[in-house]
Amino acid sequence: MVAPGKKPESKPADDTGLYIIIIFAIIAVVIFGMGALFDPKFINIEYFFNKIFTVLGPIGRALVDRHTWFVVGVVSSILSVFCLAVIIFSAVRMREIQNFEKFEIEHEISLALARDQEISNRENPRWKYVLSLIESPSESDWRMAIIEADSMLDDALIEQGYSGDSLGERLKNARSDAFMTIDNAWSAHEVRNKIAHSGLDYPITQLESRRIMRLYETVFEELGVL
Repeated sequence: MVAPGKKPESKPADDTGLYIIIIFAIIAVVIFGMGALFDPKFINIEYFFNKIFTVLGPIGRALVDRHTWFVVGVVSSILSVFCLAVIIFSAVRMREIQNFEKFEIEHEISLALARDQEISNRENPRWKYVLSLIESPSESDWRMAIIEADSMLDDALIEQGYSGDSLGERLKNARSDAFMTIDNAWSAHEVRNKIAHSGLDYPITQLESRRIMRLYETVFEELGVL
């Protein structure tokens, strides 16, 4: 509904039909010449197509030849089958690659888990606890770590069959054997005795406690504890 006093808006004319007629006329002039537009036979559809085939020559005859379309159909079928085969092969191959990659990833994960489990099985829980005490900020924990490590050494020598009433006597008996880290064991054991007998009067730093742990570690590695 148009408001009073306001002219209705005019819609632009659709010139599509005119453009089609002009394009058709230009094509007809190019193919048939200017005179064809004024030839009464030009409006005959059959004459129109015959004229097109005459202009096209062998190409036009080939387009209406059944043998041409039979060949096109055969070639198209062959290409379709070939493309379908390529698609199927690509899909199967991609699936194989995905399965192979999945197997490789699972295999690598299983190997990593097995290595971690092997390392975990080799770890001595007592030694792991001693190392955790060394990393503590408390000096009392460092002293406790050295005492616990010395106790581990005593148990290891007992398991190795060394006799004696104390760790010191067992170390003396071990000196006669081919015990390569015996000096490290004595040095670490002496520090433990100072801590046990002197208490807080014997100062110790975290750096020194780590050095003592390294001495114990070399002995434990030789005895097969670690």
